[in-house]
Amino acid sequence: MFFDKEIHYKLIKTNFTGFPKMIKVEQRFSNIQVVDIDQAVHDEMLKLPLPELAQKSVAVTAGSRGIPNFPETCRAIGRELRARGALPFVVPAMGSHGGGTSEGQIEVLSSLGMTEKTLEMPIRATMETVVLGHSPEGVEVNCDANAYGADHIVICGRVKPHTDFRGPIESGLCKMMIVGLGKHRGAVSFHKTGGIMGMSQRLQSSAKVFLEKTNILFAMALIDNAYHQTKRLEAVMPQDILDREPELLKEAAAAMPNIAFQEIDTLIVDQYGKEISGAGMDPNITGRFLFAPEMKMEGYPHPKKIAILRLTEMSHGNAAGLGIADFICRKFAQSLDLAATYTNSLSSPLCMAKIPMIMNNDIDTIYAAASACGKSEIREVSLVRIRNTLDLDHIWVSENYLPEIEANADLKIVDGPRSMEFDAFGNLVDLE
Repeated sequence: MFFDKEIHYKLIKTNFTGFPKMIKVEQRFSNIQVVDIDQAVHDEMLKLPLPELAQKSVAVTAGSRGIPNFPETCRAIGRELRARGALPFVVPAMGSHGGGTSEGQIEVLSSLGMTEKTLEMPIRATMETVVLGHSPEGVEVNCDANAYGADHIVICGRVKPHTDFRGPIESGLCKMMIVGLGKHRGAVSFHKTGGIMGMSQRLQSSAKVFLEKTNILFAMALIDNAYHQTKRLEAVMPQDILDREPELLKEAAAAMPNIAFQEIDTLIVDQYGKEISGAGMDPNITGRFLFAPEMKMEGYPHPKKIAILRLTEMSHGNAAGLGIADFICRKFAQSLDLAATYTNSLSSPLCMAKIPMIMNNDIDTIYAAASACGKSEIREVSLVRIRNTLDLDHIWVSENYLPEIEANADLKIVDGPRSMEFDAFGNLVDLE
């Protein structure tokens, strides 16, 4: 395979005297979090006017993201339902992820720590759907056949800003219904009907159809804090979802972490993964959005070039959205599963599955990105390096950011300045 071969090219390093030294910086955010998930779920469900559930089957949704405490939340919901006499089971609600197969979706859940043993519930996976109707925009609204056949459905999912569009409702409960439970067929219909800018409205109108044609018991919304912990849980009755989710979205957006520096020459991302973000790396963090990769968005970082070094194991080779990066390392390319990537990408109107320029190792990947930023010497380039777009409490920045660090009370120098260390193969020592 082409990705397994060494790529022969010549990097012009006439003025190369080494990268700028890097400073490890601690970014401080609010750390409000739920300490006891079981108690939080119990308290939230206790508030609800639930019907008699004895011997009633209940489908509980489980998605494909690496959401903190998600397995624990699903398990706690199952326990509470069984305490009321219900018969809960889990359904994968992840659209076309997992290669668009039942087996693949079960594998994705397993990689996220969700098995029948850990969830204490059966997992019933199918790609078959029931067509519920059509939205005013023409979206064919689908529902997972196993979920539709249950007496009730519990929508469990995280609410957060979407990676691709803006609106009152973005990534959350409605998306879990329409795209997640819609499986591959529903995801394709939603994404292919209309343009990217109308997605929020289509999501709302499609959700109205879903809510009318299914028997949703309640929804459990999770909101993360900036440290990838559960900030809060909230149970919502089905008739309140469309009104409540916009408020939850505002709370989630305010709680997100960020990169403290806006003007960035080269952003180095150690890890890219589907469990990290639907786009592999969250544009709400990087500032480079799929719908407008060249646009400078107010309040977001403005990286000139982005270099990605590794694809996470839990991505299962799926790198849909990769086309937004500029350079990747060959180790990343060797992890690609093109079939999984294309299946996921073809369900979206953006179809960002282009493969960036591939460099042999980390040092060449970083150098190539830095050399394309318009600076006469590499040591003058402003570098920011992050582990991924979820873990931002510690980041590495080049020493030319020192004045900004000293002027920001929410930043603390942990180590450095010191040079990045590479092994004999040209790969970052601390990354390996």
